[in-house]
Amino acid sequence: MKNSLNYLMLAAIAAPLIYLAFVWNQLPDIVPTHFGPSGKPDAFGPKWTLGILTVVSIGLYFLMRNVPHLDPRLNQANVSEHYPKLILLVLTFLGAIHILIIRSALEQMAGEVFINLVFIGVFLLLAGIGNYLNTIKSNYFVGIRTPWTLESETVWRKTHQMGAKLFFAMGIVGALVVVWLPEMWKIVWTLSLIFATVIWVFVYSYRAHKQEQANR
Repeated sequence: MKNSLNYLMLAAIAAPLIYLAFVWNQLPDIVPTHFGPSGKPDAFGPKWTLGILTVVSIGLYFLMRNVPHLDPRLNQANVSEHYPKLILLVLTFLGAIHILIIRSALEQMAGEVFINLVFIGVFLLLAGIGNYLNTIKSNYFVGIRTPWTLESETVWRKTHQMGAKLFFAMGIVGALVVVWLPEMWKIVWTLSLIFATVIWVFVYSYRAHKQEQANR
């Protein structure tokens, strides 16, 4: 993994913690710890709990960096040349959400603006994942792993090429539409898009497998 990307990953993890330390004395003793579908807080706790997401980011960092080493066929060097960028994307998303939560506790920012930013972030994350999805080589841990993609390199490649387009399109369309929807419909819209995309990719993977069998 290139050192420059690794430093950016560590910066994405550290940035929310640095921001939290900077505004610590300005935060109330009790802060929101959970938000409902409307974006309004529905659970509260001591302000030190705002640092918990950093622990999650650190755990995810080590998990994603080392998971390829568990695959008997691959290592982190050849699972994908873009795999470190994918890790950075996920860590940046978590860092942005972490800063948003701290900001909401600091300025009492909640409601529609907060929840819209969260949903936009989720969809942009999915679009970003789609951007790198077709670069992932066949492995047991990362990517679209169905019985048919794991069995055939050809099915893996075709499924990930299709999946990359679908995830990118879903992310862009989802982000553009979700801000205009009422509270509960934001969740319905998001879950429906994700579910439909996953089912489409799964079915496509099976059809690619059957086509490969027919060609043989």
